[in-house]
Amino acid sequence: MRQPRFAVLGIAAALLCLAPAAARLPAGQTPPARIVAIGDIHGAADQFVGILQAAGVADAAGKWTGGNATFVQTGDYLDRGAAAIQALDLLMALEGQAKQAGGRAEILMGNHEVMNMLHEFTDVSPEAYARFADNKSDDRRRKAYDDSQAALKRAGGSDEESGSKEAWLAAHPPGYVEYVEAMGPKGKYGKWLRARKAIVQVDTTAFMHAGLSPASQGGVDDVNRDVARAIRAWDDSCDQLVQERLITPYSSVKQIVAAAAFDLQKISKAIDAGQPLDARVTREYVDQLKSIALIGDGPLLSAQGPMWFRGLSQTPTEESDEQVTALLSRLGVKRMVVGHTPRLPGRIAPRFDNRVFPIDTGMLSTFFKGGRASALEITGDKVTAIYVGEREVLVER
Repeated sequence: MRQPRFAVLGIAAALLCLAPAAARLPAGQTPPARIVAIGDIHGAADQFVGILQAAGVADAAGKWTGGNATFVQTGDYLDRGAAAIQALDLLMALEGQAKQAGGRAEILMGNHEVMNMLHEFTDVSPEAYARFADNKSDDRRRKAYDDSQAALKRAGGSDEESGSKEAWLAAHPPGYVEYVEAMGPKGKYGKWLRARKAIVQVDTTAFMHAGLSPASQGGVDDVNRDVARAIRAWDDSCDQLVQERLITPYSSVKQIVAAAAFDLQKISKAIDAGQPLDARVTREYVDQLKSIALIGDGPLLSAQGPMWFRGLSQTPTEESDEQVTALLSRLGVKRMVVGHTPRLPGRIAPRFDNRVFPIDTGMLSTFFKGGRASALEITGDKVTAIYVGEREVLVER
């Protein structure tokens, strides 16, 4: 529940007393640039607004108050929580408001945003679907069901896989079709999501959702390029499968991968039998099928890839200290801030001698027991953890 206005004002006043005062700086000396980072939201929109207020970058209505500060959100605003779309709307608005005020908002891509782009909707809340429903949703669902059954048969699906119409409709509630369209390459949210970065460097700090394996190659630009290319390849390949009528625009990731594998097998059998191939079977099309079939090994879904890697939050520090040192040196940064792996009970605890800061503290506390909202403030070399009503200096200047 959002805190009452007067309670929030009281907390804000207390935080002002705790915050370092720029007025005490020597004459002519400007304060260091201020960076505020917040981790996984997962639809906890009210808690998100509360921590934005505590960090001094937004008011009770979620409007930007951060001036020229830089705000970084490290991904995973979608899925699980009931207010995921509200959180997404707020982030999109903050991006423009910060720029207008002379600040900067960097909203990154998390693995759950990637999951939505890949049509993995397992964690989407019923409330998120319901937000898109209208009086024509049932008609759209029935048509989507009919189209999906036809595509499934063309892609070699069995009657057992198709299931009953009632089961399909129950699994695809009102608003599902509209939600998928909104998250698609041409949708209001989908276009914005596809413009997000996987990693960003602000001054001497790198921010991303999951983290980079020390064994990875390349720098910040390479990671962003690889992720963007993989998403474009997926979108283009799915569009081709829709044209071949092997999937529909509303097929799940499981159905999409199965359809690609089916057509690859069909093409392989034709080649082995010496049969002529259809004109539709080009080298480009076969490569597209392969890219879908191997999606689990690429940068979007691999456990060692930039969207899922958990080593910086979980690997014992004594085992990876030298590797982390080499990683940060290669990236040209002093520290890395990551989300993705909840730190419970909800508290930010630096790792690797204050060089890695995992900031996912389970903001959606109804899902992550013991979790709470938090923010990380970086001002020069001083690093402070912020909670509603509390600040903790983690690294002094």
